[in-house]
Order: sequence, then C-alpha cells, then structure tokens
Amino acid sequence: MNRCKAIDPRIKLTLLPVVGFVSFFVSDTVLLVPMVCFIAVLFVLSRMYRFAFRCLLIFTVVLLIERGISYLGNPNHIFAVYMILFFVSRMTFIALFGTYITRTTGVSEMIEAINRMKISRSIGIPFSVLLRFAPTMRHEVKALRENMKVRGIVTGRWFMCMHPLTYMEYTLVPLLMRAITISDELAASALIRGLDSKEKRISIVDLKMKLIDGAVLVAGVLTVLAVIIMQRMR
Repeated sequence: MNRCKAIDPRIKLTLLPVVGFVSFFVSDTVLLVPMVCFIAVLFVLSRMYRFAFRCLLIFTVVLLIERGISYLGNPNHIFAVYMILFFVSRMTFIALFGTYITRTTGVSEMIEAINRMKISRSIGIPFSVLLRFAPTMRHEVKALRENMKVRGIVTGRWFMCMHPLTYMEYTLVPLLMRAITISDELAASALIRGLDSKEKRISIVDLKMKLIDGAVLVAGVLTVLAVIIMQRMR
C-alpha cells in the first residue's frame, strides 16, 4: 500500500459518491475525461505513476470501443450493445476511483474516517469488510494463477486469449468458493474486533486535514461542476 502524500480518507469518501453519481447522469462518455484525469492526478500525488498510466489507458480503451461501436451502424440496431458499454464505462470509472482508495487507505484509517463522519454502522461495517475483501481476493487471484501454472493448466502466456471459456471456468469456480469462505472469515473478524459495539472506539490513527486535502477537495468539486456545465451546454 502506498501512503506517500496520501489524501485524507474523509476527502475520498466525500468525492467517491459524488463522482459516481454524476458519471451515470453524463450522456457522453467523453465528458468523463476531466474526472478520469483528476483520478490520474490523485495517483500521481501518491507517487503511483504506473497506476496513473493504467488509469488513463484503461479508460481510453473503453472509450475507443464505445466510439467504435457507434460507427458500426444505426444506433437503434445496436442499442443493447451500446447500453452495455455505457454501463461498463461508468463502472470502470468508479472502479478506478475505488482502486485508488483501496491502494492508498488502510483499514484502520478508513474506519476512523467513517466514525468521525458519523456514518451509520449499517454502512460502515460492510464497507470496512469490503475494504479488507478487495486486497484479499487480489492475493487469491495471484495464488490461483500460480497454481494453474504449476499444474500445467495454463500452457502459455496467451492461454487466456486462446481459450477464454476454459480459463473462466478454471478461474471463476474456485474464486467463488474462496469468496464465500473469505467473506465469512472477514465478517467474523470484524465482529471480534468490536466493530458493531456501540461504545466509543479508541483509535491510534490520527487524522488531520492538511492543505493538500483542501486543495484536492476543491479541485474535485470544480471538476464535477465543469462536467455538469458541459453536460448542460450540449
């Protein structure tokens, strides 16, 4: 986890629902480019340059695919495909922001931020479990890939492209089984740590708002407002 120049978790929790909500009300995916660039800047501030490049690359690929589909024929004939791509682009955008949060925020920091923001426990507890679930599943996927190579199931670098259905079968089935077990373990761990307790919690994490946090919040709000204005002008 990269903590260099990390933004205050309260800023992240404030911006995440705002940008996610606005993205689904933007008719043209091109208008999301300013917000994607904003997320890339957040990666750069945390010195995660490779993730910033991946962020721009992934969204560019999704945007090009969506644009390419629109030129294949009458939009009425490919409306279903276009709508699928519309939701994929929005979910990709939210996933990029979620990746930034999970990569730069510790679980203790996030729980302390949730407590200070007076967020309901019915939201805070599942969110804290989800925050632990994402990196755990990432390690499970990595271990599964290594296991498939050792057993000789994956015979080459391009196996996934050459045999996509077979690869999905060998990957999704064990992942689903592990996901059930991991979710139960994380939920039990959260209860043991007293996350559902109504008593005031004591945390060693000291969250302090810095100048850069305020600058990021203002920049994020201005970016969202710019996107809304461009949407109204179209």
